[in-house]
Amino acid sequence: MFRLKFLFLPPIENAKTIEFPYDNKEGVVEETIYPDRKGCVYSNGIYWTARCAKDIILEPGEIVYVVKREGIIIWVKPIDRR
Repeated sequence: MFRLKFLFLPPIENAKTIEFPYDNKEGVVEETIYPDRKGCVYSNGIYWTARCAKDIILEPGEIVYVVKREGIIIWVKPIDRR
């Protein structure tokens, strides 16, 4: 019965092309994100593995925007720092 469910779903050719409804949504950094390293962001009720789209360090508690998704990783950027 479990397999029948997947027979009726359209094939997924590339996970990167699936529409990601969280683009340009806000999130909160939960685990520090260093340049070229992954961290954790809480966005829309889900904890995501995240990377920063800029070459900066994002500290826990900072508010960020979700820029895009690549597989199970989201890319974020900080809200304008003034």
